[in-house]
Amino acid sequence: MPAYSELYVPDIMNLQGELFYQIRELLPGVDEKWFIREFMKCRIRRMLDAGNYFYASHLPNEVLNYFLCERGPGDIWSGEYIPADYQRGETWGGMLPMWAGMAYSLYQWEYEVPSAELIDILPLEVMERIYAPLHTVGWDVVTKKIHDSVL
Repeated sequence: MPAYSELYVPDIMNLQGELFYQIRELLPGVDEKWFIREFMKCRIRRMLDAGNYFYASHLPNEVLNYFLCERGPGDIWSGEYIPADYQRGETWGGMLPMWAGMAYSLYQWEYEVPSAELIDILPLEVMERIYAPLHTVGWDVVTKKIHDSVL
C-alpha cells in the first residue's frame, strides 16, 4: 500500500527532482552528494514521506530555505537565513541529480521506505551506476528494477 495519496506523487517527485537539480545554482559550490544525503534525512523529507502537502506545494528555493533554517538559525518568513554550514564540493553531473531525486521519491512512495533509510540502502553510488541503463525508461520500470535487482 502506497505511503500517501497518488494525487501528490507527481508534485513531490517534481519538487525533489528540481531541488536536487537546482541546488548547484541555489547554493553555489555545494557538494551535491552531501546535500542529497542530508536532505533525504531531514525533517522536511520526513514530512514529504507522509505526503504533507504543505512542503510539496512550495518551490525548490523555498524548500531549500526551510532546510537551511532547520540546520541553523534563521527567519524563514522574511526569506532570509543566517547561513548554515554546508559542505562545499563538486557537482554530481548533468541530469543525474534530478533523475535520482525523482526516482527516490517514487520508490519511497511505492514501497513505503522512509527516505532516511532509503538513502542508506540505495546509496548515490548505486544511483549513479544504474542511471545510464534506466534513465530513458518509464518510472514504473525504474522502481521495479530497483526493487527487484538492486535491493
